[in-house]
Amino acid sequence: MSKNLNCLKFLTKNRRLTATILSLGSCLGAIATTLQSSQAYIIGQDDRVLPAYQWLTVSPPKAVGQLEIQKADGQWGVCTFTVVGRNIGLTNSHCVRDEQGRIPVQAKAYVVRYGTTQLAIANVDAYWTGLQAFPKNIEEWRRDWAIIRFTTNLGDATGWYGNVEWNPNDISKAGDTVVGQPTNYIGYPTDWPTDPALKDYQGYLPALQAGCNILGKDPQLEILIHDCDITPGTSGSSMFSAVSETDFRTMALNNGYATATDGRPISTAVPLERFMPAILKLRATGATNDTAVPVP
Repeated sequence: MSKNLNCLKFLTKNRRLTATILSLGSCLGAIATTLQSSQAYIIGQDDRVLPAYQWLTVSPPKAVGQLEIQKADGQWGVCTFTVVGRNIGLTNSHCVRDEQGRIPVQAKAYVVRYGTTQLAIANVDAYWTGLQAFPKNIEEWRRDWAIIRFTTNLGDATGWYGNVEWNPNDISKAGDTVVGQPTNYIGYPTDWPTDPALKDYQGYLPALQAGCNILGKDPQLEILIHDCDITPGTSGSSMFSAVSETDFRTMALNNGYATATDGRPISTAVPLERFMPAILKLRATGATNDTAVPVP
């Protein structure tokens, strides 16, 4: 058993939190000359580790990567995505829609990006989103999901994430099946790695956090609250359960951070029930251009 899988099984913060949300922010990362740390959303100690490239690419490889986006205004940004079908990936709506609802001029998906190398690359040529524009208020964050289509069948090479049990027939119970469960994520924080020796690769190496927790669900906002260490660039990371070293199953979709009334930082995620109907429809149709997806 690898050291990384041991981390997935045994690291835990063992915390529970009931919080009222004051403010909410996204974790879309900006590509800049100098990448700034966002330590305010490291909850407690920094529990992130740098997974080995060999572990990420062992057959079947981990179906996660970095999405590099040129927005309609010409600015560049980065998010995380996971492969969830032969030619589709999962990320956040706020990664691919601006305030006017415009999609990117161009986007490129790097599977297992690791500094100057990666397992595979594909362009993105279509988007299905839970929101029609960048979220205007926190009430919209429950639909902050997006499905992207790759120009090649990346999933044939990488496999894709499955999912844990969810409630397909009752949206009012969205997220209930995973509340109180431990979770993990692999993402691309723009402040990572923090090791000065790897400064030249900051923002282009993955971070793994294992054994954080889905703490609860805000009943008004209908979003999940978790305690993983989230900083810009991790938007679009799948919160996953590691059934085995080769079987990762999505539990929720990380999308941002919040501030509780007492000032504590917390992290937020979109429940499976919001985006799984779209994933299933796109898998069934092969993500053809005319596919209309449900947006519960």
